[in-house]
Amino acid sequence: MSHNLCSLPPEQQERVEVEKAAAYAVWKERNPEIKTPAESEAGNYKGEMQTFFLQQVERYR
Repeated sequence: MSHNLCSLPPEQQERVEVEKAAAYAVWKERNPEIKTPAESEAGNYKGEMQTFFLQQVERYR
């Protein structure tokens, strides 16, 4: 199944990008060469998106 992300509304596109960033942050946290806390990237987002980012970090852990 294929999805065209460009056809999503801007709010949904942003949520997809935040979710991808959360998955990447968890990967970096688990990588022994990088080992940075995933929460350290939460400051890149404000308000509702920051909350969503932290929820996604917990989901991917």
